[in-house]
Amino acid sequence: MGGGSASRNRFFAMPARKTKTDEGENRQQLLQMMTTEHLVLGTARAATIQEANQRANLFLTSVSSATIALAFVAQVTRMGLPFMLFSLILLPCLYFIGLVTFVRAVQVAIEDMVHARGMARIRHYYTELTPSMARYLVHSTHDNQTALLADVGLKPRPWQAFAGTAGMVNVVNGAIAGVFAGVMLKVVIGSTVSLAVTVGILAFAVSNWCLWQHHTRSWASAEHKLKVLFPNLPDSDGEARIG
Repeated sequence: MGGGSASRNRFFAMPARKTKTDEGENRQQLLQMMTTEHLVLGTARAATIQEANQRANLFLTSVSSATIALAFVAQVTRMGLPFMLFSLILLPCLYFIGLVTFVRAVQVAIEDMVHARGMARIRHYYTELTPSMARYLVHSTHDNQTALLADVGLKPRPWQAFAGTAGMVNVVNGAIAGVFAGVMLKVVIGSTVSLAVTVGILAFAVSNWCLWQHHTRSWASAEHKLKVLFPNLPDSDGEARIG
């Protein structure tokens, strides 16, 4: 009796072996989850692009409306003191709208970059399952920044930050800062036009540089926090390969 009980205990204690059917079902479930995640990431990317466009449109509409209002006031007041005071009130409000639009545009760009890397990782998983699939994929299967830029025919450049929505808002906001500085100088000390223009150009440059620094540092910080799992290998000429 004792021997029979021990034999039954050893039988029930043995772990169940996974069959090929179970492994196939698990792989099929994992593939479905990956496909769903790829769809979610694609939808999230579309949402970030839409938000960036809407915020940029709101900012540019505000700038256009303010420019028309300033033109009317300048015509009525013959660019006198009321026009100067109206400009000093309106321009800081425009700059604030541009500033928050710029900050959010940078955040949205970083979110889009994270989503793009996630989609690249999923494509890499597809190629792990079926290596022959790699040559049919248009987009990169590597999740480092160089590969993602090469995916759309770009290279890492310092001025690349000005090519996006945040960069455009940065330049327009710098122009607003320059006009405000020139008008402020004219009202406070009654300076000449040449001095006001010089100060305005300086304010434009300082605003652009500060916001550009914020953009590049935020992007670098986000990249540093992301772990690259599947980096690409450069060609012999140093160019990143696509795929």
